[in-house]
Amino acid sequence: MTNSSAKIIYPVSDRTEQQDVYHGIKVRDPYRWLENPDSPETKNWVAAQNEVTENYLAKIPARDKIRARLTQLWNYPKFSSPFKQGNRYFYFKNDGLQNQSVLYVQDTLDSESTVLLDPNQLSKMVLSL
Repeated sequence: MTNSSAKIIYPVSDRTEQQDVYHGIKVRDPYRWLENPDSPETKNWVAAQNEVTENYLAKIPARDKIRARLTQLWNYPKFSSPFKQGNRYFYFKNDGLQNQSVLYVQDTLDSESTVLLDPNQLSKMVLSL
């Protein structure tokens, strides 16, 4: 079991003087800089936060058993209801552990379906461009 009395030291989150005015009311937004996920500052902040989290989670003795059980429970095919758009039918399917469901298309409800869009492949596609 983890030592619940051990204090977690979180990385410092920089604050700025960002301020907006909406309908005459000043609204402070000191963490606006985090809204840019591609900036080096945000990437460093996320990495530091992840390191704290992973170090804590790594100490949980039952973590591997919990992960295995959740994987077992979540690993089954999932289908959306089919929907018709124009002259074609569409549905989403997730084989079990895919991050995102895949969009399929077919001409009739009885015809063979084909992948129209697989968001799980988008990062690979962008990287290969």
